Amino acid sequence: MKNSYKQLAVLALLGLAPRLSLAQSALLGGVVTDDAKQPLPGVTVLVKGTTRGTTTGSDGRFTIEAKPGEVLEFRMIGSTTQDVPVGEQRALTVALHTDLKSLDEVVVTALGVSKETRKIGYAVQQVNGEDLVRARDPNPITGLVGKVAGLSVGPSAELLRAPNVSLRGNTVSLYVVDGFPIDTDTWNISPDDIETYTVLKGPAAAALYGNRAQFGAILITTKKGNKNKKGFTVELNSSNVIQSGFLAFPRVQDSYGPGENTFYTFVDGKGGAPGGVDGDYDVWGPYFNGQLIPQYDSPVVNGVRQGTPWVARGANNLQHFLRTGFQTNNNVSLSANGDNYTTRFSVSQQKQNSYIPNNGVNIVNFNMYGSFNPSPRFKIEANLNFNRQFTDNFPDVDYGPNSLIYSSVVWTGADWDVNAPDIRGIWQPGKVGTQSVFAEYQRYHNPWLMVEKWTRGHYKNDTYGYLTGNFKIDEHLNATLRTQISTYNLLRTEKMPFSAHPYGREGNQGDYREDRRNLFDNNAEGFLNFNYDIGAQKFLNLSGLVGGNVRNFTYNSNWTSTDYLNVPEVYAFSNSQNPVQSTSFNSQMRVLSAYYSLDASLGRFATLSTTGRIDRSSAFQTPTTYYYPSLSLATVVSDYVTLPRAISFLKLRGSYANIRTDATSPTIGPAPFNSITAFGGSTLANSPDSDPLFYNPLGYGNTYASPYNGPSYSLQSFYSTSKPYNNQTAGYGTNNLFAANLKTSTRVNYEEGLDIKFLQNRLGLSATAFQYIDGPQILRNPLSAATGYTIEYINALKTKKTGYELSLTGTPVQNANGFGWDILVNWSTFKEIYKELPPDQEFYRTFFRVGDRTDKFYGTAFVRNAAGQIVNDAAGKPLANPVPQYLGNLNNDYQWSIYNKFHYKTVSLGFQFDGAVGGVTTDYMFNKTMRGGRNALTAEGALGDARYKDWQNYGVTGYKGSYVGEGVVISNGGKINYDSQTGAILNPEALQYAPNTQVAFVQDYASKYYGIQESNLMSKTYAKLREVTITYDLPRTLLANSFIQRVSVSLIGRNLLYFYGDKRFKDVDLDQYNSAVSVTGLQSPTVRSYGLNLNATF
Repeated sequence: MKNSYKQLAVLALLGLAPRLSLAQSALLGGVVTDDAKQPLPGVTVLVKGTTRGTTTGSDGRFTIEAKPGEVLEFRMIGSTTQDVPVGEQRALTVALHTDLKSLDEVVVTALGVSKETRKIGYAVQQVNGEDLVRARDPNPITGLVGKVAGLSVGPSAELLRAPNVSLRGNTVSLYVVDGFPIDTDTWNISPDDIETYTVLKGPAAAALYGNRAQFGAILITTKKGNKNKKGFTVELNSSNVIQSGFLAFPRVQDSYGPGENTFYTFVDGKGGAPGGVDGDYDVWGPYFNGQLIPQYDSPVVNGVRQGTPWVARGANNLQHFLRTGFQTNNNVSLSANGDNYTTRFSVSQQKQNSYIPNNGVNIVNFNMYGSFNPSPRFKIEANLNFNRQFTDNFPDVDYGPNSLIYSSVVWTGADWDVNAPDIRGIWQPGKVGTQSVFAEYQRYHNPWLMVEKWTRGHYKNDTYGYLTGNFKIDEHLNATLRTQISTYNLLRTEKMPFSAHPYGREGNQGDYREDRRNLFDNNAEGFLNFNYDIGAQKFLNLSGLVGGNVRNFTYNSNWTSTDYLNVPEVYAFSNSQNPVQSTSFNSQMRVLSAYYSLDASLGRFATLSTTGRIDRSSAFQTPTTYYYPSLSLATVVSDYVTLPRAISFLKLRGSYANIRTDATSPTIGPAPFNSITAFGGSTLANSPDSDPLFYNPLGYGNTYASPYNGPSYSLQSFYSTSKPYNNQTAGYGTNNLFAANLKTSTRVNYEEGLDIKFLQNRLGLSATAFQYIDGPQILRNPLSAATGYTIEYINALKTKKTGYELSLTGTPVQNANGFGWDILVNWSTFKEIYKELPPDQEFYRTFFRVGDRTDKFYGTAFVRNAAGQIVNDAAGKPLANPVPQYLGNLNNDYQWSIYNKFHYKTVSLGFQFDGAVGGVTTDYMFNKTMRGGRNALTAEGALGDARYKDWQNYGVTGYKGSYVGEGVVISNGGKINYDSQTGAILNPEALQYAPNTQVAFVQDYASKYYGIQESNLMSKTYAKLREVTITYDLPRTLLANSFIQRVSVSLIGRNLLYFYGDKRFKDVDLDQYNSAVSVTGLQSPTVRSYGLNLNATF
């Protein structure tokens, strides 16, 4: 009996087993559909609270193990997430609906007004500030490289130099923070305080800002605390970055030293040697072979300088001089939120120790925000930002004896060691403070003198902020009053020691200078917002605003300098040998404005938007009134037309705008309208055709441009005074003539585009075509000197710019295992041509006709025969065409970028490649080092072989060199007859050619060959691995029971790889030359950056 019970129990358990198993888990299947009840592939299906998951196939079907009581989560980008409880069912049909919120994205537009993207009829692109903080660049705007189609950002390798930022080929001068324009050098904004960047690409997008928006705008929305979370929040962000490893570095030879035609000897370093070979020399001296040659540190016996071994003791001087750079950024922010208030306080600190010794910069930024709602209908907001930039020394690398690159790379050789005790000690024995030690004393400088004694200070305080009051009149009307200030005071100093001798200051007796600038800019405005639905079905919605603004602007500056010092190293104006030189400038401006914005939405069919602004400005010749209209149309076709299943969203858009310029300038130089002549710089007296706002009294160094956006006075007659002789005052007037009824320039913009999303909004494509008509412009038309004037300002010249932009965004992969792939691709191109030339002119600026590109580059070129061979003169050196020839276009054909981010659970990898294709420029450093004998190519290949022979045969009677240049010579004694307009050879039948067999000294040949611009022509095609970021987010489960909300750690790298095809030009980082420049300059080497970023929220 007992056995029978056991058998029954076993049978019962066996029968119950499947049910127990089913209660634990079961294989569940089903299908997922979209709004049209069509199968939906690629949907992630997860059992919530577990790691079990799958993805629907191409037919929308799935299978997954789940047990009753569990919950299945169905999610897909662009669709609303669905949670489905598991019961006893074996098959499910789940419908995912389009996420309307993803289609109704909101972006910030002009005046800080938020709008749905579906209603915007012009091109706009937004970037999250958080995306730029991890792999941060020292400059907050430089981080936008490659993130926006049509936006080109040229980073500078120099400390405190602003990047060259352009939209569709024009320099951006309008930066708006929380709806207010600010005067910025781009360094006075902390990236840790930025919520979003919004790029308004065309005038239609930014027309409400008037003429300052003619080239578009960059809108910055700052962080204001988490309004959805009450209580306190603390956020910390810290990054530490080293700069090591050069991307672009000059290739120099260390086989030959300084001198001329392979000869060198040192006498006094000021040209006292035979032929002056020891002063202001080239690097065409003797081969380093240990021979005895008198040098700067050779012993002097009985008044005669002895020879010492001639060796390359200073090989790789620049590499041995530079160090590893270091940058640290720290930010802490505190926010507090309650029922009727929000506050946020943030402090940031950035410290850069340059890879150039004794150079660096510190930036401290304070940001405070607060909002308070005394009642549900009234809100007060205030923000204040204070920024302090300070350094006692930053480098100046612009071409000249003031430049470290000039003195250590371009014009000196390896005959001196940068770390030798005497060079490192700076001063000659017994002459401390008055005479430095170096290998040359006429033009070049000891690098340690330049970085430790010849210092430049920069001290700038920026303050900007606003106060806003908003009152909700009723559910349709809001009234806003607000006021804002943007102000800075700047002091830049230069302490030039004894024995420094830049251009125009060859007296070697030191100087002290101060450049002071102060700006105050205030905007006060009020506007009324409205929003009305009309009709029983609310078919028509009218929304917008109407308001007015008063802008008051003042600026003053003072540039003061000693005229040599009495006592060394006493940097005070009271120590000036001669009368102190000083110049000052003051300006004021007022702009009265009225504006409106109206959006008319016709149900789900279209939104018609129009804006208008009227400005009355004091900056023109007489107070002038301008009107800026814009019109745009947006229609979401997918709202009312059934499209193929693959297309989930389609918007068409178009816009028009008409912007007029004012007589203003976005930036200003150190000494506007300067007439100081003592230092050899630009003045009203000697440079009547240049822009007087950027006159620089010095004949060397960088002309620092600070933010201005004030009156230029370019359309008014002016005069200035100076004391050029015997302390007598002289007056200088302008040589300008102004046409009657002169009008401001006009810019008309037309833009068309579409925004389309695919695969349930998984991928999105934005495409834009644009056209600008600029003109008639205010043109500086040259006049004959016989008229008594040099320039006449007239209304003439029209240009036409066309271009295209593409931006692809999306998440191609997102699966149930936590793996995803995000991508951003940007591409843009434009071309500008001359549409109308000035009256009675067939050619503009000698070469340009109607229909020609404005960026065509004409420069000196080789004379070539019909076969394309270079024609040389009788001495075997190339001939230069007397008429400049077309060498290419200065702008790129197009620019591109690709950003990828792969993430798996709590780990992500992001990297960006970007670059440009097409365009040309000339390499200035290559030109100088090839002609001066310092470039590595002068000691390699055929040039190197011939150079060695020149040294071996120095002093040999009858030796005339051994280098034979490429090309041909005229063999029948004929002379070339050139066309004076085109440079074409008019008498080819009279010329006979033979291969060039004439020998020449390498120095003579290189000086002639590389003096022709065509030889220095370089392509502007390049690519970069811009950034790499590896981020680990601590799992939230580890932080669940702590006060820590979020922690992430990132390994970062920037500017890691630079791809350029021609090794001759690896001294240039084309990243910095993103505009239509025909020649590069000297630049500090660009470096790779590696670092660690830590972010924590409490």
